[in-house]
Amino acid sequence: MDNSTIALIIVGCTCLLYVLEIFPVAVTTTVGMLAMVYAGILTPAEAFSGFTNTAVLLVIGMVIIINALLESGIGGKIGKVLTKYVGKKEKTFVVVVFLLAAVLSMFMTNASLVAMFMPFIASVAATSGGRITKKNTYLPLAAGGLIGGTGTLAGSTAPLLANNVLAEVGAETMGFFETFPIAFSIVAVIAVCYMTFLYKVQVKCFDFQEVSEESEQNVSDVPINKRKAGISITIFIVCAILFVIQPFGWELGQIAITGALILIMTKCVDGKKALKNMFWPAIVTLGAALGIAKGFVNSGVGESIINWLVDILGEGVANPIVLVTLFLVSGYVLSLFMSNGSLVSMLAAVGIPMAIEVGCNPMPIAMACVFGASLAMATPAATTSVTMVQVAGYRFKDYFKIGGLIGIIGLVTAWVCLVLLYGLL
Repeated sequence: MDNSTIALIIVGCTCLLYVLEIFPVAVTTTVGMLAMVYAGILTPAEAFSGFTNTAVLLVIGMVIIINALLESGIGGKIGKVLTKYVGKKEKTFVVVVFLLAAVLSMFMTNASLVAMFMPFIASVAATSGGRITKKNTYLPLAAGGLIGGTGTLAGSTAPLLANNVLAEVGAETMGFFETFPIAFSIVAVIAVCYMTFLYKVQVKCFDFQEVSEESEQNVSDVPINKRKAGISITIFIVCAILFVIQPFGWELGQIAITGALILIMTKCVDGKKALKNMFWPAIVTLGAALGIAKGFVNSGVGESIINWLVDILGEGVANPIVLVTLFLVSGYVLSLFMSNGSLVSMLAAVGIPMAIEVGCNPMPIAMACVFGASLAMATPAATTSVTMVQVAGYRFKDYFKIGGLIGIIGLVTAWVCLVLLYGLL
């Protein structure tokens, strides 16, 4: 068998183990990564490089920064203020967080946005007396950041990569806000769904106990230590600014780890306790998932699937609605296991020239590549920001049910928008 077939079998078996929940998610993901190594798809260095990826370092650093804010007492103070104004009803709080994340992610990366929001949500959860929970807020936070990031050329790499392919083939390129109407529509529809039925479905699905670290217990009673509070909030603000501007090519993980080390060295947080309380399953899942994603790309399985679908459709690829549907759905499915950047590049490189060749407008196809690859939330390995929020204790079925439902709502909305905006009927 060729590598693409082997990779597809490994991913399929990994998904089956996710569904059966025989092993913890972290164990299953690591098994999938190692299978790629033993099959010769990945070298050991490639497989384990995910554990030193900037996304993993970002999670570790931000967990330590969150602990510092809470242990200094400033986190509890911030939490009380936020709870007073927006934390009285969890449904309202969830919608507000989702919308804020969607708006802000149009101008910054969704991973950095999730990292910045998590301390505030943890503070509100710790001081709300159980009215607000991380488990009901973290996933909507990741979803808002993921979807909102597609609204401008600055929000995520997906629109930029598709735009590059449009430029390379000499087609009309996207304006800065070209993707905004579709992204805004998806955000609006999902927000309405949360207000009407999605929040209730989510609460029923997330039936596990709220994850609470030692630093979050009785946080409202922690007195403010002026020295620790001053250093902690300063480090957080500086990190937040650096996340946005990323000077000198600094990586997000580099910035977060540096901030965390400063807090440990200034004794604003107990380093041993912070490492002990680290949610290691999420860290392991993220590192191993990045390895699986690399193997998926190396094997060429994504291109094989696209070519196979095109062969099946035959003359149907000349229909713009068929093309839009093909690349929306293919992008959604494949992005559950591939990084968005690699996937959008691959889809756009196939779909845009194909559209031009059969006489279709390439712009809606480029849009389908972007949004199809940016709505995957149905597995913990889908994207960095989605994996980051696993610290709330999400299981595979939680991602599959709620993340999958959000993704499907987004796909349908994107399809309708593309068909109507570009007159494909």
